[in-house]
Amino acid sequence: MPLRSVRAAYLAQAADLVSNPGQQAAYDSTGHCVVLAGPGSGKTKTLVLKLARIMAEDVRAPRGAACITYSQECARELTRRLERLGLREAPNLFIGTVHGFCLRHLLMPYGRLANLPVPFPLAVATQRQSDQLMKRVGDRLFGIGHPNKPMDLGRHRRSILDRTSEAWSNEEELAAWAEGYEAELRRTGLVDFDDLVIFGQRLVSEHDWVLPLLQAKFPILAVDEYQDLGVALHRIVKRVAFDGGVRLFAVGDPDQSIYGFTGADGALLQELAEHEDVERIQLQLNYRSASRIISTAEMALGEDRGYRSNDPDRQAVIAFVECDDGLEGQAAHAVAEIIPVALAAKPGRTLGDIAILYRDYRAGDVVAAAVAAEGLDFVRVDTAAPYRKVALTSWIEDCAAWCSGGWRKAQPQLRGLLDRWIGFHRARISDAQASAELQSLTRLLWSLRVEEGLARDFVAELRAGMLDALMVDEPSLADQQEQVERMSAAVALGGPLEDLDLASLGGRDGSPLHLNLLTLHSAKGCEYDVVIMVGLDLGSLPWRNEAPATQRESRRLFYVGLTRARDEIHMLYSGFVDTRFGRQYWGRSPFLNELEARMQEAEGD
Repeated sequence: MPLRSVRAAYLAQAADLVSNPGQQAAYDSTGHCVVLAGPGSGKTKTLVLKLARIMAEDVRAPRGAACITYSQECARELTRRLERLGLREAPNLFIGTVHGFCLRHLLMPYGRLANLPVPFPLAVATQRQSDQLMKRVGDRLFGIGHPNKPMDLGRHRRSILDRTSEAWSNEEELAAWAEGYEAELRRTGLVDFDDLVIFGQRLVSEHDWVLPLLQAKFPILAVDEYQDLGVALHRIVKRVAFDGGVRLFAVGDPDQSIYGFTGADGALLQELAEHEDVERIQLQLNYRSASRIISTAEMALGEDRGYRSNDPDRQAVIAFVECDDGLEGQAAHAVAEIIPVALAAKPGRTLGDIAILYRDYRAGDVVAAAVAAEGLDFVRVDTAAPYRKVALTSWIEDCAAWCSGGWRKAQPQLRGLLDRWIGFHRARISDAQASAELQSLTRLLWSLRVEEGLARDFVAELRAGMLDALMVDEPSLADQQEQVERMSAAVALGGPLEDLDLASLGGRDGSPLHLNLLTLHSAKGCEYDVVIMVGLDLGSLPWRNEAPATQRESRRLFYVGLTRARDEIHMLYSGFVDTRFGRQYWGRSPFLNELEARMQEAEGD
């Protein structure tokens, strides 16, 4: 789309911001800006329009902007919304994860020049390789069956960046495990995903000459979901913004910080917002939820945030539901009783407007079995999903959406698919090579258009046509290649998705015809008419005997689940959990007890 058309598209939408002072202030900001955005407050719309304005008014190619976000799913949604305004990822617009940014724009161009102690060319370990090396080193140091957990090792590496500090050495076993694991990685010529961010941070912290180079390419840096991104990115941001002259636009919500086990800390966003050189903006108006849901969520959080609904007269359903037969009974009740009534309650409501949320993949197995037994189609997003969402698998899904009919209405845009393909080339390629590849890819995608077809045939032909050759040529895509292999296995004969058709592959992140099954963590950023939360028992949410900081994060996780809902929340519990030691009658979640008491007190007033 020509720049003039892009400008017209974003200006038309930006006109709507005038009724929301917070959104308008964020859109008009010209210096460092932190936007504290409550649930449903139009955070993504504000960020997308701000990026569109930046690209149209504030930078001129080849200079541009980078937008870092938490996950591939978040990056995908931002990309889609920008495409609707005519903006695509291009050499001067990066939209992706912190790992992708550090790899493509820090370590690959500058890491060798800085003599960083990592092997070049960079090859990223697959998840399988990383797990095997971690286990081998741990067993060698501590013996088979040792109690140390890989999750704790990861958090130690991500959150304590100074290896000479007491904080690092005080956790003696974790420090030894980390150092042994990293040495084994280097011996095999590999880095892992955490290394990308750790060494990206070292690069900008220790080498002043990198700062003007980065500022020349990306004079503006946007960060989405800041509360989830951890101390290494926080150091990168402060260094490039306050020492390197890069303008910062950060968005997040400390109340939705739910990834402490990865090293994330919502307090970092608060610290940034309070910096003297930063404009702090609060978004208070909730466009998603009915007023009763907003007040209920604040009661669950235990904090009065002053959020208000854009539609204060809309009615809401909030239900506490006791089920006799544990998690199986809760899942059965949701499928047989709640979902049919919810579908009938609103004309045009579909399964895609409903989500069942749960704590972990084990609960997801129980829910998925109940949904499948009822014959309902569903999309499942948790760690038991057949493959992980990475840039390549998301690109394949979007190609499937285009080839199964999306090409008629440019959803997604072909140009965007082509630009993302070029972005997978970590090494610089010539204009002639890029042109030849794009022509070949266009012909391939055009030939794969079908009204009806199976996902397995499409994936096989796309891989044979071009994708396998790319993955062979790009060792830094090894981890993503592993997920492509898992996708292929899932849709192959005998796989869990063997009957998946092409259109459904293109809608694997949700469609009107599929019920949504998600962990509470995976649900962040999503919204549904009806939210059904299962497993709200002590021993599940929260876990039993959680430390105070961990329980505060569990409370925030409960809050995130509640704030996904537009119209209805159903909270299911049994008063017991089934454990490896048998059934434990510890009662329902204390969060429910507190919430119900506060609701009754508020109604009494």
